[in-house]
Amino acid sequence: MSDGVQESAATSIRSWVLTANVRPLVESLAALVDYAVDGWDWDAIETGLSGTDADDPHGWYDYPLIGTTATLHLKLANDPGSLVTTVQVRHALDEVLTARIETTLSMLARYQVIA
Repeated sequence: MSDGVQESAATSIRSWVLTANVRPLVESLAALVDYAVDGWDWDAIETGLSGTDADDPHGWYDYPLIGTTATLHLKLANDPGSLVTTVQVRHALDEVLTARIETTLSMLARYQVIA
């Protein structure tokens, strides 16, 4: 596979978060893999996410978080007409990282983060 994560050694988690929580999601996931998110990252994600549609298989935005401990491949798409963004996170198989990602997604689907 061209992105460095072999399919047989990868796992994928799909869920959703409140759209207002996309930035806290990206920052939280980045912290899990020791990646420093900056304004350039957020500008790219915000722009890329603007024209997405979760119902369109080609309407998703891909963004890698290449940290020092792992790489997360994010796919994000808005759900038009709702207040949620669908999220898929793919990474090398790591049960602890998977559990942390699932917990982060669960919290950001239920509660709006006020920063």
